[in-house]
Amino acid sequence: MNLLRVCLLCLVSLLLISCNSTSQPKVLDSVSRNSSAAKLALAQSRSARISAVSYQITLDLTQAEHFSGSTQVNFQLSDTSTPLSLDLLRADIKSFIINGHKIYPSYNGKAFILSPSLLLSGSNAVEISYTQNYGNNGMGLVRFVDPKDANVYLESNFSPDAASMMFPSFDQPNLKASYSLNVTVPKDWVVISSVKEQQVIESSESNLWRFPTSPILSPHMFSLHAGAYRVWQDDSTQSSYPIRLFARQAIADDISPQLWFEDIDKGLRFMGEYLHAPYPFNKFDLLLSPTLTNKDSLASAAVTSIDENIALFAGISPQEQQKRIAVTSMTGLSTQWFGALITMNWWDESWLNMSLRSLITNKTLAQLGYGPQESKQFYDPIKSRAYMDDVLFANHTYSAGLPSVGVFKGEASLLGLEQLVGESDFRLGLENYLEKFAYLNVSPADFFASQSIHAKRDLTQWQQNWLLTPGVNTLRAEFACKNNRISEFSLLQSPASEQSPTLREQKITLALFTKGRNELHRVRTISLTYKGERTQIKQLNGTRCPDLVYPNYLDSGYVKVNLDQRSLETVKQHLNMVKEPQLRSMLWQSLWESVSDGELALNEYLGVVFINLPKEKEPAILEQVLINLNQSKAYLEQILPNHRSYIQMALKGLEQMSLRKTMVNGESVDIQRLWFNAYIQFSRSQDALTHLAELLAGKASIKGLKIDQQMRWNIITQVNRYDYLGSRSLIDQELSTDLSQHGKNAAIAARVSRPEAGIKRYWLTHIQHDSQLPFSTLSIAMAHLYPREQQRLSSASSEQRLESLTQVDEQKSDRFMQLYGRYLIPTRCTHGGVAILEKTINTQHGLSATTQKALLQTHQSELRCVAIKERLLN
Repeated sequence: MNLLRVCLLCLVSLLLISCNSTSQPKVLDSVSRNSSAAKLALAQSRSARISAVSYQITLDLTQAEHFSGSTQVNFQLSDTSTPLSLDLLRADIKSFIINGHKIYPSYNGKAFILSPSLLLSGSNAVEISYTQNYGNNGMGLVRFVDPKDANVYLESNFSPDAASMMFPSFDQPNLKASYSLNVTVPKDWVVISSVKEQQVIESSESNLWRFPTSPILSPHMFSLHAGAYRVWQDDSTQSSYPIRLFARQAIADDISPQLWFEDIDKGLRFMGEYLHAPYPFNKFDLLLSPTLTNKDSLASAAVTSIDENIALFAGISPQEQQKRIAVTSMTGLSTQWFGALITMNWWDESWLNMSLRSLITNKTLAQLGYGPQESKQFYDPIKSRAYMDDVLFANHTYSAGLPSVGVFKGEASLLGLEQLVGESDFRLGLENYLEKFAYLNVSPADFFASQSIHAKRDLTQWQQNWLLTPGVNTLRAEFACKNNRISEFSLLQSPASEQSPTLREQKITLALFTKGRNELHRVRTISLTYKGERTQIKQLNGTRCPDLVYPNYLDSGYVKVNLDQRSLETVKQHLNMVKEPQLRSMLWQSLWESVSDGELALNEYLGVVFINLPKEKEPAILEQVLINLNQSKAYLEQILPNHRSYIQMALKGLEQMSLRKTMVNGESVDIQRLWFNAYIQFSRSQDALTHLAELLAGKASIKGLKIDQQMRWNIITQVNRYDYLGSRSLIDQELSTDLSQHGKNAAIAARVSRPEAGIKRYWLTHIQHDSQLPFSTLSIAMAHLYPREQQRLSSASSEQRLESLTQVDEQKSDRFMQLYGRYLIPTRCTHGGVAILEKTINTQHGLSATTQKALLQTHQSELRCVAIKERLLN
C-alpha cells in the first residue's frame, strides 16, 4: 500500500512538472532554427522582451572528458504572454531552477523553452547546473592536447553564436550582458578572460580563479582561455593596464616577445587619440593559438587570439615577420572599439564594424610605418575583393538572408566616403559615433547619421548608389585619331549585369601614355566626372594620339577597367615598359578581371604573362600575378580534355618559366623564393616532379636557393598530389625529422591530396561525420581533398555532397561551413554543373547564410569557368 502511495505521488509530481513545461514552438525545430530567417525572427522576438541581462558563470575545467558548470542568468522581461527560449547546446542538465522553482525543464538539446507560467514581469533568475563536452569544429570551448608535452590548452571561439556551447545564454549580438566568472583549473594553469583576474585561490590540487564583473558585452565578444601557458608582460609600456602575451610551453622558447610588444602600445595610443575614445578595457592580451589555422585571428573583448604559425613561420626576414605581427595585432586592437565596444544588431550588419576596423587598422599601420604606405604603390586588393563580392550580389539579388553589403565593398565604400566628406569631418563623425553608442548595439543608419552631422549633407542617396545598389560597373575608353591627334574621345560605362543595370556618377583621374624607346611616357592626366552610358571628353581633342589609356589612374574610382583595343595591344607587348608600379599593378589586375568577366581570352592573358612577367622586378607585383597564374592553372586543368594540345603547352610553359626565373635570380632572395614556390605549384610533368624530388633529396640544387622546411613540405604535397613514384614514402620520412605540429598538419595535406579513391572516401566521411577530430585537421583535409585536376575523384562523390548539404549545414558550425562551402561544393566547369548548382540553390531551403553564400559563390565561379572555357582560343 505504501509503495502504491509513493508511486501515485511520483506520478502527480511528474504531471505538475509537465504542466510547468511548454511544448516546443515551431521556430525552435532543428531545421528552422538553423535558417537565417528563423534565427533573426527569434532574435528580434527576444530582444523586444528582454533587457538588463547578466551572467554569473562558475566552471570546473579539471576533467578531460567534459567540463561542468553552473550559471545564473538574470534578466528583465517585459512580456510574459508567450514562451521564452534560453540557448544551451548539447548539455547534460543536472539541475534547473527558475525564479526559485526547481523543475524538470523542457530542453531539446539546443535551448530551454521557458513556460509563461514560470516567467515574471520584471526581474527573472534562472540557475542551471550542467556538464558539457568540449567544442568541436573549432567552436565553443575547444580542447587542445599538445602532442609534444601533453600539456592541455582550452580556447573559446564564440563567434558568431557558439557561446551556448559553454554556458546558457541569450546567444545573439543585440542582447549585451555583464559577466561574472569563477573558474577551477589544475594548479599549473593560467586563465584568461575579458577582464583581468581578481584573485587566485589555491588548494592542494587545483586553483580557483575569480574574475570581476565585465563591462557590457555581446556573448560572442566574451571569452575564456585556460592552460599551461607561458606568459610575458610588457613592462616598458606607458599604459595604465597590462599588455600580455601567451603561448604554449612547447613553442615558448621560439617566441620573441619583444617583436609582439614592439608596436602594441604605440598602436593603442594612436587609435585612442585618432578616435578620441580611450581604450575601453583594463588590459590587452595576445594569445598565440594552436587551434586557429591559415593565419587566422580571432578578437574578443580585451583578448586577441592569433594563429601561432605567424610567430613560427620560417624563411622570412625579421622585418617581414614584424609586419605580419603588426597587421594581426592591430586588427585585434581595432576590434576593441568596432566590435566589442560598439556591436551590430545582427550578423548581416557586421560588414560595417569589419570595414571600420580595417580602415582604422590601416591608418594605424601607416602611422607605424608598415604596409599601407607601400601598398599605395600597387592596386588595392580590398577593391579587387569588393568587386568580386559585388558581382555575387548583383547576379543573385533574389537571395534571402544574405547581408546587403559585402565586407570588402563596405570597406572600399567607406574609403570613398572619407574622400567625399574629407578626412577631418569623417574623423569627427567617428568620434560622435563612438561617444554616442559606446557599449550599445547599432545599425548602419546610426553610423551614417553621425557622419551626416559633420559632413553637413544628407548621405541617403550616397548610400543608395554605392552601398545598397549591388554591382560594380566597367569603364572603357573609346577614341579616334586623325594625323596622330585625338579627334573624338568618350568614356563608355557598362552596368554590372542585367539584374543590376544602375549607371553611376563618379569623379576619376584619366591618364594617357605614348610609347618611347624604353618606357611608356605619361603625356596627360585629367580629372573628370563621368555619368550615364557615354561621357564625351572634348578637352582631349587635339591631344597626341595615345598608345595606352587608363581611365582609373591612381585607383581613384570604384570601377573596373576594360582596356580599349589599342591599349590592349600596347599592354600585350610592352606592359613591362610601364615604369609606375601602381599603374603596372593595376594593368595586371585589369587584365585578370577581364579574363574573369569573359572579356579577354585566357590564352591572350597567358600570352601577356609569358612576354612581360619574366621582366618583373617588383616582388609585390610578381606575387600578385603569380596568385592569378595559379588560378589560371586550375582553370586549365578543369577545362581538360578540351583544347588538350594548347593546355599541355601552356602548363609546360608555366613550369619552364618559373624554373628558369628561379635559376637566374640567385642574387635576389625575395624574387627567387616567389618564382621557386610558383615552380612547385606549376610542376606536374614527370620531368618537373623528378627534379623536385631530387632537390628534396639533395641530389640537385639551384644556385642561391635555400630550401626551408615549408618548401620541403610544399614539394612533398605536390609530388603526392600527382602521384609521383615513391612520393607516399616521402611523407613518413619527413615526419621523422619534423615532429612539429606544423609538420603533422603538412603530412595530412600531402596524404589527403593523393589521387586515390579510398583516401577521398575516408576523409570525406570524417569531414562530414567525425565530431572528435580537431577542426585544424578537418580544415586541412577540406582544403586538399579535391584539387582541380582530380575531377573524376571529385565527381564520384559530388551528388552525395550536394544531397547531404542541408544535413551537414545543420550539424556543423558557421566556421566549418565557410571552409566546407569553399572547397567541397562540387564544380565541373560545364553548363550541366551550372544547372545542378542552380537546382540546389532553388530546392535546398533553410540553409544558413554562410552556406547559402558559399553556394552562390560556387555558382558564380562555375559560370566564370564556363565563360573562360568557351572563350579559350576563340
